Amino acid sequence: MTDIGKVLLVARREYLAYVGAWGFWVSLMTTPLLIVALIFAPILLRRAEPVRVMTIVAERSVQAEAIRGAFDKPQREEQRAALWRAAYEIAAPKAEAAVAAFDAEADLEKAIAAGRASLGEDARRLRLPPLRYRFTPPPAQSAAALAPYLSGAHTTDGAALFAAFVVAGAGKDTKLDYLSTNLTDNEPVQTARAALSGVMRAEILTGRGLGPREIAAIDALSPAFTQRDPRAASGASVTAADRAPFLAAAFLSLLLWGSVIGVANMLLTGVIEEKSNKILDALLTSVTPLQILIGKLAGVAAVSITLFAVWALFGMAGVNATSGMAASAASAALSPALGFTFIGCFTAGYLLFGALYLGIGALCENIQEAQSLLGPMVLVLTAPLLLLGPAFANPNAPIIEAASWIPLFSPFVLMMRAPAGLSFGEIAGPLVVLVLTLIAVLALAARLFRAGLSHELSFSSLRAKILRR
Repeated sequence: MTDIGKVLLVARREYLAYVGAWGFWVSLMTTPLLIVALIFAPILLRRAEPVRVMTIVAERSVQAEAIRGAFDKPQREEQRAALWRAAYEIAAPKAEAAVAAFDAEADLEKAIAAGRASLGEDARRLRLPPLRYRFTPPPAQSAAALAPYLSGAHTTDGAALFAAFVVAGAGKDTKLDYLSTNLTDNEPVQTARAALSGVMRAEILTGRGLGPREIAAIDALSPAFTQRDPRAASGASVTAADRAPFLAAAFLSLLLWGSVIGVANMLLTGVIEEKSNKILDALLTSVTPLQILIGKLAGVAAVSITLFAVWALFGMAGVNATSGMAASAASAALSPALGFTFIGCFTAGYLLFGALYLGIGALCENIQEAQSLLGPMVLVLTAPLLLLGPAFANPNAPIIEAASWIPLFSPFVLMMRAPAGLSFGEIAGPLVVLVLTLIAVLALAARLFRAGLSHELSFSSLRAKILRR
């Protein structure tokens, strides 16, 4: 049998061993779900949170109306958009009437009820996002009297108060007391402060002779806003489809990181188990250590390719089954540009970390010995995760550009930077450094693997030598 045939035989053995294990199928199904959960969990958790019941105690009605309006306006816009989308999908001819009925009501909860009522029997299929905030008349008029309602000792409208706004004074002397047992979320109080600031400005402008219409016109001043990408020849405005590749790159980066870590651990545990069970000793009678190393890398790579092929089929199904930003992101993930970048980054990252793990595994006699060495490796592999967020916000930040030249970070950071319109040098330079590092690591790993399998070198022997000294 030729050398290539022996390598392929080892690769086939590795592939069938992993694909035939139930853990492979668990990983096949759970990895994409876990990544999707990491991305969408904050949104889902926020929607699953119970509505926050709040109340306002103010000396003047204009202050209470301003605070409530500041909370109702974004919720109203969200509910209106959701009503239009849902009504159009359920019964398209009724969508405009539903939105018109919604707009006819000033109170948010009444507007939602009116929109539902206009759909008739079709309202049973209407699903709108839950409200985040709801206001109730104040059950008491002082902070001390409101305390039992905020602590949960008493309820109002069947629920404990999440927060209460107590406003006193007028103009420059306006004071706001924010009462809540939640000491970490500052969003409600910041929203209320911004609303009262508007009231204070209006009162000062009124004192200087401006009328309500003039004040409203001043508050409404805002420049016409259009975001454009200077790299686009047409000069068209930026749309959700233009942002989709960045979301796809973030998803693929997480998938890349999870895949590389997963297959590297598979290689490590596999070689240690086979070494302790003397399976590798039997293989060495017919194949060389280098052939085993290459065969193992190729076999587990084939396992990963199988995973990616199935996940790509899921992605294609998602493109056909979804719409909006999700469909745009799925389409971008399946585009040739990101697809080839992902393949290149995975190949380099997999070979780099896989060779390191195989070299370490060959030097270890058991899992316990390997676990003592995995701590530093885990820290190194976790570091790229810390850069994914900053890379998504600003892929051309100096620290992100610098990280793209570090071989241990390059596969993941380059994946995140791929949609940012990099120049040839920004892509080719880090890739050249990565390839040169990869060649050096593969050569070192081959030597370590050969020495470890032939029992010429191990971590236990090195530790014994150090202790003797």
